[in-house]
Amino acid sequence: MLKMSVSKITISPGIDQYTLFNKNKTLAVMVLNYGATITHILTPDKTGTVRDVVLGYDNYEDYKNPENPYFGAVIGRFANRIGNGKFTVDGKEYSLLVNNGPNALHGGKEGFDKRIWDVTILSEEPASIRLDLISPDGDQGYPGTLNVSTTYTVTDNDGLVIEYHATTDKDTVVNLTNHSYFNLTGVAVNPNVLDHRVTMTDEVKAVLECDNDCLPTGKVLSWSEAPWMNFSGENAGAAIGARMENLQSTRGYDHPYVIHTDYQTDTSALPLRKAVSVYSPETGIELDFATTEPAFQFYTGGWISDTLKAKEKQQNVPIGPSAGFCLEASRNPDAPNKPDWRSSVLLQKGGVWAAKSVYTFHARLD
Repeated sequence: MLKMSVSKITISPGIDQYTLFNKNKTLAVMVLNYGATITHILTPDKTGTVRDVVLGYDNYEDYKNPENPYFGAVIGRFANRIGNGKFTVDGKEYSLLVNNGPNALHGGKEGFDKRIWDVTILSEEPASIRLDLISPDGDQGYPGTLNVSTTYTVTDNDGLVIEYHATTDKDTVVNLTNHSYFNLTGVAVNPNVLDHRVTMTDEVKAVLECDNDCLPTGKVLSWSEAPWMNFSGENAGAAIGARMENLQSTRGYDHPYVIHTDYQTDTSALPLRKAVSVYSPETGIELDFATTEPAFQFYTGGWISDTLKAKEKQQNVPIGPSAGFCLEASRNPDAPNKPDWRSSVLLQKGGVWAAKSVYTFHARLD
């Protein structure tokens, strides 16, 4: 057994994997310096069996596979979609690579998920590392030199804390998130998450209406207007797969949910709001998700390629659509082009973009 709560191994020239675990050895998180990628999250189920509850790869080279749907990576400069790949800053229009229908998605062809980050071990108790990246002016079409840090901390109450911080030397747009796919049963036991039960708290206010290209129209839908999106009240604990007939075009959930409208670039000092709990009846593992962010994308993996295989300790089972779900804390998609939302993503020189999210795991014995 390792004596340190943060360890490092080099798995390929220039590619390091860090393992963070808490004092009770009840949560371990493994992170690559490539893409600041979370590769494994290990936690015990209701029988005490340790499960790996995220999708990913054993081999770093597999993360370069064009079919990799951003497993576990930090997404930037701009997570989610920007309409028509265009936005304006200080009166100048910028054009991005269009890589998702008519839209720019997840920072472009060489986003932050494909970069080597510099890593600093911040502490052993709690286990904490900071990953730093400098994105030069013009990177993927975005203005300004952006200095970005992502901090991962594993706590003794079985939480993974993710904190972001970014500054720029020129006005730009920023939206960062982590794209981990969770399967709380373990993909070797169940290759899809359609039986996972979802509960959203009263902190989740509504869902954004999206067009056929998953871009927000600007309209906010109440639960009565989109009842199949509601996982609160009498719909608390509904299975992911229970209402799929309403979600054919998106192959399940791929929708931005609203938590608050306090739009500013630095949300880190705002309250940490518990938004969602997801539970696997098979293993008893439950994930609680809390964030300072105004929104999150709930994505249930409908577009995962069926050509992929799970990790060796997940028995290399085939994985495909609905193999995992994401809770991507962020600002609203296409915020640079929506006047009401723009202040949340327009990072000015001298300003700070920051956010905090916490994913906490436990096993229910009921």
